[in-house]
Amino acid sequence: MRATVMFGAGDVRIESIPDARLIEPTDALVQVTRACICGSDLWPYKAMEHSETGRVMGHTAGSSVMKRSPGRRPKQCAYRLPMERYTFLRVGKDDALIPSLLTLSDVMGTGHHAAISAKVGAGKCLQDVLEERIDPGRVFDRVVGLDGVPDGYRAMNEREAIKIMVTP
Repeated sequence: MRATVMFGAGDVRIESIPDARLIEPTDALVQVTRACICGSDLWPYKAMEHSETGRVMGHTAGSSVMKRSPGRRPKQCAYRLPMERYTFLRVGKDDALIPSLLTLSDVMGTGHHAAISAKVGAGKCLQDVLEERIDPGRVFDRVVGLDGVPDGYRAMNEREAIKIMVTP
């Protein structure tokens, strides 16, 4: 499968790596239809020491797909999902919601942590999205294919883009 691999500060490449595989009976292999460049990945993008082998970043796309749960979306980013029945969420086929749902595993989680730390109080980040009361997906101001990920890191680092959505 193809993956984003960081080899050092500013050195992001798309490489072929071995396909993910099932290890435990409760694992799942998923086909990634959308991912994003995480703002926290800018720390190693700016400062990671050079590595000959590189570090696979969290968002990958591959050919191995277990079609046991069609129409379900993972709630966390990983290419092997432990405890499949607890890490998927059935959302339907409305692609318009995908950007907002994607933020729940990324920037909305950061914002939620900030709200809790500031003692803002209890709130709702999934039902509000599903019922379209909020649209956090508007944070994505650029969409790139997997081959555009290295430039996406550069664009975010240089503040040319706020948030990048990645399509296979």
